[in-house]
Amino acid sequence: MSQTVNIKSAKEFEHFFKTHFDDMVRYAMKFVYRSDVASDIVQEAFVKLWEVRDKLLVTVSVKAYLYKSIYNLSLNHIEQLKVHSQHHNSIYTELMEMELDYYKEEKSLLQQEKIKLLRDMLKELPKGCYEVIDLSRFQGLKTMEIAHKLHVPPRTIETRIYRCINKLKELVGRA
Repeated sequence: MSQTVNIKSAKEFEHFFKTHFDDMVRYAMKFVYRSDVASDIVQEAFVKLWEVRDKLLVTVSVKAYLYKSIYNLSLNHIEQLKVHSQHHNSIYTELMEMELDYYKEEKSLLQQEKIKLLRDMLKELPKGCYEVIDLSRFQGLKTMEIAHKLHVPPRTIETRIYRCINKLKELVGRA
């Protein structure tokens, strides 16, 4: 059984609006949790009702029609927030990656400068020191590999590394 909306006059509509607005805002709050947003949704539902009042056939009460409209508008609002949030997160992730790339390049340049400075300082050390530190720290060889390559005992390599690092610390302290 359908009925046409019986709030055709502005006065009837205003009375209906004032009578049901607060209850409908509370209903919308169940979905959107913010009174300002809930109020906007309810107002939008009432505006749509007013715009289609002459053409609208309601099979239930006008009040039930508005509740369903508010429900749908609330879900649309939530969906828009999700899309906005996903877009925001996507942009945020992209910016973070760009920032990391920027600082990675900057860090890389700083590391290159530090390594050059360190290599220059190493050249001031005796030949044996430079060679052992280069093999150990820059080429990543282990003590046994260095000992085998230089034909010296592993303990000698450990001692050289220890002495070289101490001399290097002195040079860095003076720099």
